[in-house]
Amino acid sequence: MTVYLAEADSRWGEHSGEEGHYRDPEWGPEDLERAAAFLLELAPQARQMFEYLLRNPGRAIHCTELADKALGWSSEGDIARRVAGVLNGMSKADSNSGRRLPFYWWEAPAGSTGATYAVRSSVAAVFLATQLGQ
Repeated sequence: MTVYLAEADSRWGEHSGEEGHYRDPEWGPEDLERAAAFLLELAPQARQMFEYLLRNPGRAIHCTELADKALGWSSEGDIARRVAGVLNGMSKADSNSGRRLPFYWWEAPAGSTGATYAVRSSVAAVFLATQLGQ
């Protein structure tokens, strides 16, 4: 089942993120240059995953879909850990940005595995506008 989160959906505030996910402010239209710098600092795999999230704004995407569609990984091994490791690679770009991490994530419910990830539509708009201006 595909889940889309509206901009004001309360589930954005119920994410599982840690420190970098609670920092303010959120990305906004005034951050085009900052977003361009952020993208330039991403490792190739992190950028591919992030761009996949950007192309699906507001949609909750399971880690296995990210691995498959963004990177072409098979479902072998610990996909959840591998995806988390790639997205952890955003830490340098994040610390230099002065903004919260531009994506959200939620741990899997009890009895299932693998996190779900999403980017707010408003944040995706900032990064997509940046890409169009490049």
